[in-house]
Amino acid sequence: MRRIPLFTRRNLLSIGLYPKIVLIFMAAIIPILFVGSMLVVNGEKAIRREVENSLSSRVHFYVAELSTALEHIVNLKREYIFDQDIQRFSTMSPVMSDYERRVEVLALQKKMQTLKSSSAYIENVALFMVSEQKIIYPNRISYSINKEETDIHQLLNHKATPIIVWNNQLIQAERFPTGTYEDSLPAYWIEITINEQKIKSMLSQMLTENGGNAILSDLEGNWMLSGDDSNDHFQRQMTEMHQMHSEPSGQNVTRVDERDYIAAFERSPELGIALTLYMPEEVVLQPLAGYQWWFRILIATAVVIILLFAYWIYLFLQRPLQRLVRAFRKVSEGAFDVQLKSRGRDEIDYFYEQFNRMMGTIQSLIHDVYEQGIRSQRAELKHLQAQINPHFLYNTYYRLHRMAQNEDTDNIKLYTRLLGDYLKYITRNGQEEATLRIEVDHARTYADILKMRFRDKLTIEWGELPPEWENTLVPRLIVQPIVENAFIHGLEELDGQGILRFTVNSDKQSLSLIIEDNGNLLTDDRLEEIANEWQSPSEHMETTGMLNVHRRLGLKYGASSGLRISRSELGGMRVDIILRSGEEA
Repeated sequence: MRRIPLFTRRNLLSIGLYPKIVLIFMAAIIPILFVGSMLVVNGEKAIRREVENSLSSRVHFYVAELSTALEHIVNLKREYIFDQDIQRFSTMSPVMSDYERRVEVLALQKKMQTLKSSSAYIENVALFMVSEQKIIYPNRISYSINKEETDIHQLLNHKATPIIVWNNQLIQAERFPTGTYEDSLPAYWIEITINEQKIKSMLSQMLTENGGNAILSDLEGNWMLSGDDSNDHFQRQMTEMHQMHSEPSGQNVTRVDERDYIAAFERSPELGIALTLYMPEEVVLQPLAGYQWWFRILIATAVVIILLFAYWIYLFLQRPLQRLVRAFRKVSEGAFDVQLKSRGRDEIDYFYEQFNRMMGTIQSLIHDVYEQGIRSQRAELKHLQAQINPHFLYNTYYRLHRMAQNEDTDNIKLYTRLLGDYLKYITRNGQEEATLRIEVDHARTYADILKMRFRDKLTIEWGELPPEWENTLVPRLIVQPIVENAFIHGLEELDGQGILRFTVNSDKQSLSLIIEDNGNLLTDDRLEEIANEWQSPSEHMETTGMLNVHRRLGLKYGASSGLRISRSELGGMRVDIILRSGEEA
């Protein structure tokens, strides 16, 4: 082996591209981005975690406080609905005197006053006595119960939570006797109006940060109370967060009106309420503003370094590699005269030099192989032209002799004309290609000759070519050898009626000429054996007419073209002659 001089090897590798790329990238980019990103990301995570925990704690505290207050109202409501004085008055009022009823009503009014004063979250109380048609308030008495006021029972029939919305107010209601009322009314019921202003006041005190707020709503979002004057659309988007989570409490970052908020929620399924607290994210992350500015400076510096580094890489690596890639693409398209030149003395120059040497070698080899392939293709075509089956000629002339003996002048004229057209096409050595129309007509001529020989024992079904494919140039003698094979190996020894079918399948990219017969001599095992041999033909395989056609089509149009053999629906062999448009080798 010849040794490369040390001086030449040292010059070739003195400027290494790989060490430059690795060292510059690691020294300039990684430390800056890593340190800056860790400072900002970790600081943001810590602050966000603290705020989320704080919000969750506040939500839990205020939900517990509200739940206690509202559950107290629920307990009072249930206590008063079963009050003995109210039940006795409801039952005995029809037999009481006017004075007794007046005394009882005043006593019940004092009870309503006591109930209203028992909680700061109660705005008003009303006791509806159906037997007396009276509504007893803490400070007044109404002497009629209209239809609109009784419609509340339709809502109570379908509402399972303690708090409902009635006449734009939050109401807790209880009926006696308990149950469902469709067409009737209970003996009496109590309505407790929740003090919304008190709840709003409490909500406004939950968060004092700029932009922070609290929203109390039911689980379905039918009603909402907020600590500020934000619009309904904003409140509804905020309360949708707890509706999208199945957990009883949680935190999330949500975006509303192009602004990010850190929010926490907690639900009380027993009361059917949910409390949501939120804060603008920029307020939470305000302490990190200074660090973020420094990080932006680091990013800008890193971007400048990356741009300079990328430009350097482009000059010394990317542009030479692009030239090399373009050269390889030209080679893949068949241009083997590409040469590359380099201005430096580095690995790229070495690649260019080796590429140029490789192209010279490939050009020499391709020239030799191409010439050999062309010579081989022409020799195979001439050999196929010379392969006129003696048995075919014998039978043809014998049939002609019989027609002459019978003085069948009309059939003799037709027969000799077909035979003349057949021999004229076979012996035309100067042309290697013909239009598909002429090639298919030649195969039909051959089939008609054999039809006149077999007469009624043979049926020919011949399809038409698509007009757009008729003038396509194809190698000569690609259809007639297949038809001949169908006669010799499928139909000639058939005892019954023989069928030869020629059909065409086509699209914009490919054309399939399909030749089928109903011969019964070809077994499934032999058919599979032939198909396997053709998938990977060996150099020592016997060259038949069909194999000759298969190889010439592959050489002309590429590996996806050629012959495909399968079982015909007629029972014999099916051969697909596949031509791929636009894939000419």
